[in-house]
Amino acid sequence: MAADLIRSPAVRLLHARQDHAICLRLAASYRHRIAAGETDQREAHAWALGNARRLRLVAVELGGVH
Repeated sequence: MAADLIRSPAVRLLHARQDHAICLRLAASYRHRIAAGETDQREAHAWALGNARRLRLVAVELGGVH
């Protein structure tokens, strides 16, 4: 991405960490809604978890998470 070429690795790491945390909070919210009977939220929950995993790998690649 062109935007990745402009941002420094430190900024990319910060954004990956922030986005990872947001996705984890979203996944938790969807999990609570599923437990409350809103089973239509399963796809959104899976999406949020998948994004969180991907963003964690990005953070590991950038050297910020072990």
